[in-house]
Amino acid sequence: MSYCIIFGTRPEYLKLKPIIDEFKIRSIYCDVIYIQQHTQIDEELDYVYKTLTIEDSTTNDRLCTIGQQILKKLPKYIEDSTHIIVQGDTASAYYSALTAFQMQKTVIHIEAGLRTYDLDKPFPEEAYRQMISRIASIHFTPHNDSSQVLLNEKVSGKIYNVGNTILDLIKSYNLECTMSNTVLITFHRRENWGKIDILLTGLKKLVQKTPHIKYIWYLHHNPSLQQKVKEAIKDIPSIELQSPRDHKEFTKQIARSNFLISDSGGIQEEASFLGKHCIVLRASTERNHIPGDYITVLEDYSKVDEIYETVPIEHLPQCNVYGYGDSAKQIVDVLFV
Repeated sequence: MSYCIIFGTRPEYLKLKPIIDEFKIRSIYCDVIYIQQHTQIDEELDYVYKTLTIEDSTTNDRLCTIGQQILKKLPKYIEDSTHIIVQGDTASAYYSALTAFQMQKTVIHIEAGLRTYDLDKPFPEEAYRQMISRIASIHFTPHNDSSQVLLNEKVSGKIYNVGNTILDLIKSYNLECTMSNTVLITFHRRENWGKIDILLTGLKKLVQKTPHIKYIWYLHHNPSLQQKVKEAIKDIPSIELQSPRDHKEFTKQIARSNFLISDSGGIQEEASFLGKHCIVLRASTERNHIPGDYITVLEDYSKVDEIYETVPIEHLPQCNVYGYGDSAKQIVDVLFV
């Protein structure tokens, strides 16, 4: 058996890095391929052996271009591998899994079984994740409920609940969690791009109600989205814009924050593990295993100021619904023990 780990975005890399590290600890070779869906990762790309370059395209057709180029270019990169490991719900993960499946290789899906059952929310990630489940042979889920989802869907292959590998990475940082007057904001989902003005309506009211709180908006790498955000918040000088940070530095900021406002799935996992509440800017979340003390799902972003009044403003206990930070070890145990 020969293994290949493939990622194309920063979140994928962060959640696969503990597995790459575990392979290295055990002196087991695995190929690592970086598909440049995200051209900026802002992390040290340890152990990346091959890079698949995605040619430039317009914003409107980029997902199609990514798919076309992966299907065309990836086969020669993985021809000597028997097992292909992908993570999550990105275009890179789906098209890599599809390529591997068509080459009759074993597809291994990390973070399987999360669902909203609404193909528009999140778009296109919900569809990608569901389709990967149909062609994967080994499914590693973050929660027992996710395993049950796959059983209910009658997917093929073996299913293992191992928790979420992002907690392995956070655990390795040895962070000290404190409380401050800082609130962190992130915003990047495609289905939200047209809702910035609605969010700003709520944020303006929230800022007026909470002059003692410092708001920091961490920009996403996407230049089109950065421009939208910069233009939108120019009338709210009390919201500070910050460039993207590497994962360790950003996680430190989470550990020191008061609470978070975000549409990110991964941040829900990270914040709850660090005992912080997250107001989720989405109609629904596939991280619905996280208790209500840690997340509030908000569909009407203009009411973020009203939701604030119900948010727990204290450091919460560590939430372990997605494990204790030993997921990578469990995964490699399954593959090799």
